[in-house]
Amino acid sequence: MQRFNVRQIEAFRAVITLGSMTKAAELLGISQPAVSRLMLDFQEAVGFRLFRKSRGGAEPTDDARRLFEQVEKLFVGLDELNREVHAIKNLTSGSITVAAMGLYANGLLADIIARFRQRFPDIAIRLDSQPQERIAEWVASRRADIGIASLPISNSTLPVRELLRRPVLCVFPADHEFAACAEIHATDLADRPFVSFPRGTPFRFEIDTLFERAGIDRQLMTEATTHEAVCNLVAAGLGISIVSPYSPHLRRNPALAFRPFLPAISISLGMIADEGDLSVAAREFHQFVLDDIKNHVAGEAERPPATQ
Repeated sequence: MQRFNVRQIEAFRAVITLGSMTKAAELLGISQPAVSRLMLDFQEAVGFRLFRKSRGGAEPTDDARRLFEQVEKLFVGLDELNREVHAIKNLTSGSITVAAMGLYANGLLADIIARFRQRFPDIAIRLDSQPQERIAEWVASRRADIGIASLPISNSTLPVRELLRRPVLCVFPADHEFAACAEIHATDLADRPFVSFPRGTPFRFEIDTLFERAGIDRQLMTEATTHEAVCNLVAAGLGISIVSPYSPHLRRNPALAFRPFLPAISISLGMIADEGDLSVAAREFHQFVLDDIKNHVAGEAERPPATQ
């Protein structure tokens, strides 16, 4: 069997549907002899007779009618394909997977995703909470489109953009004596119960180094693996701690109070992505995150300082 082409199939569909090669030619914007030529070539390609002459025009054979059923299915599929292409381009269809440290998945990022969904309600988003060391791996292996993690990210072969850099906060029970202070200094924590992160984590190492160099001892009797768990322990009265500034949901806890900590320790938030290979939806989300944080920073600069 010879190969046939899309133009022949389009002409065949028009002739069967309209029952006339002349009408088919008008619909397709070509001459009637051109339609006849297409049908002859198509008939030769399929290897069986497609039409018989009749007074009313071109009458399809039984074989042609059976073939037409398959052609209709093909065009229905093409219509669906065109609709999906349009939906992807116009962001009314698509999906995004974001891998993020639990700290960001539960706080800042959740708010950003909510604002993104308000603008693009038809885009499906999956948020996977992963440890810091797995974020780059997930993006590189395409298990996630975008990764959000603390900087530096030592194991990433993909581009990393710094999104924010903010100083850490000191957290304590809302009824603590520190509530009267505008800021908390490292010396204020001397000999006080302190809720730590596990040994071996970069954040714990940085905090311990600061206190050791200053010669300040703390009572290190309690620790937890996440910022949320640390805050819960602080709220339960087990001590004071230093936590990330990127957890707005934690700062809504009325049992807790937060103040700037000095000397300042900053945490940088970064975004990992293979920017040249993102889907339309993921590329839009990537840019949305950049714009949203830029607007957030600009809004902070315009607002007068708020009391903690």
